[in-house]
Amino acid sequence: MTLFGWIVLLSLSGLGIYFAIQLISDIFWNLKLYKYHNHIGVKTPKVPRIYWIKRSYGLILTSLFVVTTLFSGAFAPPNMIGERKLVNAIPVNSQSKIQDLLSQSQNNWFSDFFRMAENDFAVDEPAVPEAVEDEAGVERDYIGTNVQVDGVDEGDIIKTDGNTIYYATRYQNRVRVFDIALNGDILPQADLDLGDLYAEAIYITETQLIIIGYIYSWMPSNYPSEMDYYGWPYASYTGSVQVYNRESLEVEYSLETDSNFYEHRLIDQSLFLVSNKQLYNTEDYRPMFKETKDGNIITSHLSYSDIYYFEDIPISSMTVVTGINIDTYEVNSQAFLGSVSEIYATKDALYTAFNYYGYELNQYKGYVQIIKYDLNSIDGTVTYVGQKTLGGYVSDQYWMDEYHGYFRVVTSAWNPVHNELHILEEDQDTDELKIVGSITEGLGKVNETVKSVRFNEDLAYVVTFEQTDPLYTIDLSNPSNPVILSAIEEPGYSTYLHVWGQNDRLIGFGFSADDSGRVTGLKISAYDTALTEPLDTYQLNDQDEAGVYTYSYSEASYNPKAMLVSPEKNIIAFPVMSWRHYMVETDEGWTFSYLSHYLIFYIDFDAEDPNDIISDPIVVSHEETGFYNSIDRGVYIDNVIYTLSFNQIVSFDLNTMSIRESIVFEEYFDDKD
Repeated sequence: MTLFGWIVLLSLSGLGIYFAIQLISDIFWNLKLYKYHNHIGVKTPKVPRIYWIKRSYGLILTSLFVVTTLFSGAFAPPNMIGERKLVNAIPVNSQSKIQDLLSQSQNNWFSDFFRMAENDFAVDEPAVPEAVEDEAGVERDYIGTNVQVDGVDEGDIIKTDGNTIYYATRYQNRVRVFDIALNGDILPQADLDLGDLYAEAIYITETQLIIIGYIYSWMPSNYPSEMDYYGWPYASYTGSVQVYNRESLEVEYSLETDSNFYEHRLIDQSLFLVSNKQLYNTEDYRPMFKETKDGNIITSHLSYSDIYYFEDIPISSMTVVTGINIDTYEVNSQAFLGSVSEIYATKDALYTAFNYYGYELNQYKGYVQIIKYDLNSIDGTVTYVGQKTLGGYVSDQYWMDEYHGYFRVVTSAWNPVHNELHILEEDQDTDELKIVGSITEGLGKVNETVKSVRFNEDLAYVVTFEQTDPLYTIDLSNPSNPVILSAIEEPGYSTYLHVWGQNDRLIGFGFSADDSGRVTGLKISAYDTALTEPLDTYQLNDQDEAGVYTYSYSEASYNPKAMLVSPEKNIIAFPVMSWRHYMVETDEGWTFSYLSHYLIFYIDFDAEDPNDIISDPIVVSHEETGFYNSIDRGVYIDNVIYTLSFNQIVSFDLNTMSIRESIVFEEYFDDKD
């Protein structure tokens, strides 16, 4: 209770004591008078009931006020996190409260949120390539994972430090390890068997290999023995983090949770995990953590006092934000009822976006809840800061950005289609994110939805699309008054935008389209945002030289980490998978084959001919197969690009423009058998 509350309570209590003393005094003197009258033989007049009721008024009223004050919580201290007053987040504090909230949400909301993403992505500046010194004292030049924010590492299926490549092959429960010799030779070292762990992403530090994935347990379906069929077994799984020593490849630490990992980031000495825990009918909704370190298993649960909810936000699951110090393996968590659709992280802050529907004025309307957390990358701690609900949805992490304390976000909405940009800052006293500036009109033509966003300090680039591709440049230098500066139009749209050395130069990767808006293939475009049309565009052919029709696909169109980018080296590269079908003379029907290529482009904005800005691609191919087998990633080390797929690793020397090595994995043949 607050100090003012105590003053009010003590004052009311004092007044109540006064009225009680008065009432007791009246009763006492009336009893004495009654005895005296009996003693002298005088009949005592009966005191009217209304007299005692009136004398009790003060005591009754003050007692009611005291009880109301105590149980109403009117003068209870506000919920606080640090020095910040919580006006939005409310601690659940108990199992029964979560059950009540789930019941209310199911009755009032279509509680499963809808991710309205259309597999459209755009990225910000990747981490600057680092020079790593090997044991012989020679620096290795390499390009790491294409990440959104410098210094904030993102998990991927391939990682390198310039000396070693770690490759978590999809669906195989293994990590392949290759050392790269100083002359560029590939030296296979180990195939790390992960057992029941299916790797989703990996990270590396100087001494650790961190694997994030799932451990599946297959549970059989039980049927009566007289039945002649059996159901498919179903899988239960736990989200898992395993930390290996890079030298010994032995497990140093593991963490299992009852949540599935949505996203994660590695910042300095801390790994931050954003998980989604389903809220089933259970006796304990608290997130569970089972740690194994130094041979000891420790199981713990997050306290209900560390779980929060927001009024008017639909609930179908719980978002758990966890920080792990990877030196001490100390674990810290907070949880919020509600889901997560996208995340964005800087070195000091984490933002989550939750897309959901509400029913308003006889129609469904989309909303997105933005939540901010402060991160301590030294201790691995996470602290809730504030939240804001906006109209529309956020399609991917690149629609969000933070710069000089301001959070910038682009939203898009359906019914009707409408795009907006908002700039927010945190309130220093409460858990509120306040809007300080917005663009609510003019961002996209009629029915054009947002396809990609790229923030770059005081500028933002936004691509919208229905039939053509307006690329908008927006000035954010005055947070309270963002202004659209210009627009470039071309057929198709970009799903990836990258600043190329100077603020007015961009490379876009995406899809071309015909006049009707039908997508016709992949393309790369070079832009000068001071102009009104692209400087150069390279269209990937949809037919090969023999005229055989192919369907081209690239993971990079929706996953920026599949792309290798370096403005410093003037390189952009990505894998392409083609489905090719053609008639075979000896057979009736079509024959299908799958071709996996890795395309390497050189970019030169200073070329004399604008048509030469984007070079013809260097093509690195893996074996043609009769089944799907795409090149997953390319890694650059000392002017050699190493491409990796399910069945082989191929190195290409950019100095000699030729294949150096091609190694087919023996296990690939075993798996085929």
